[in-house]
Amino acid sequence: MTTEETKLDASTRTQTEIILLIILAVTMVSSASPLIKLSQSPDIVKVFWRTLYGGLLMASVGGLKGDWSEYNSTSVRENWPWIFGIGIILSLHFTTWFVSLSLTTIAASVVLVNTSPMFTAIISVTILGESLRRRTTSGIIIATLGAVLLAWSDIQAILEGAIIGDLLAVISAVFLSIYFLGGQRFAKGIPNSVYTSIVYLSAALVTLIQCLIFQVDFLVFDSTEMLIFLALALFPTALGHSVNNYLLTIVPAYVVSSVVLGEPIGATILGILIFGDSEIPNAIQLLGFATILIGIALVILDLTKRNRAAVINP
Repeated sequence: MTTEETKLDASTRTQTEIILLIILAVTMVSSASPLIKLSQSPDIVKVFWRTLYGGLLMASVGGLKGDWSEYNSTSVRENWPWIFGIGIILSLHFTTWFVSLSLTTIAASVVLVNTSPMFTAIISVTILGESLRRRTTSGIIIATLGAVLLAWSDIQAILEGAIIGDLLAVISAVFLSIYFLGGQRFAKGIPNSVYTSIVYLSAALVTLIQCLIFQVDFLVFDSTEMLIFLALALFPTALGHSVNNYLLTIVPAYVVSSVVLGEPIGATILGILIFGDSEIPNAIQLLGFATILIGIALVILDLTKRNRAAVINP
């Protein structure tokens, strides 16, 4: 085999690896909503166990990799109130999203919660003082129209609590955007395993306090429920988000952002396979989903272009 053939073979293997990793990430992240819906526990209990197991899992990964002994703890000591606050935001994101999934379809909830890039752009303008570019504005308007179509479909179908579920999914998207912005600001200088374990365990502590305040029994001994909680920590958390983080080191950010657009499709397919016809979107819903995804894609493309320009012209 010549040198050129060797390089071509290595390049092909790398591209194949990236494609397989993207498929893995989309599949694993898509598994979250069906797993949540399968659980019979109260939503706040699901949040507690997912964040607790997720935090313990990431802490173990950090221990095996030696991250805990190598990182600069100064960043955590100086910013621990903010990092703990990010854990609170994560708990609120999960809680509103989990309740949403109990009130509306998987497709509607996942599409709406993935409108978070829109709210990231809006927060960047209103709070951080950044300018709103034309493509981002167009994306927000298009996605909003899609959300209106989706809400109208739920009204027409007279789904019990569906509108409330849609609204909670949007609120969850706002919390998710704040969570991502907080991570961009305060995760610097901290290994991902260390940062995520601290945030997840903070979210678990906050959720536990809520369980105690509202007198919700958080102790679950049912084997099926515990397996679901472990699956939530392993598949969408460790094998989903961690693969995304790895992909960020080898491909441009906009490639990883495409996972956001793939999750509603994967989650809907899994939802139909597990729960049957009740999860099949109708024609108006499909139009609303497509419109929202187009709007999100425009926002992501604009954010990618802005980030690329910032790297070239810091």
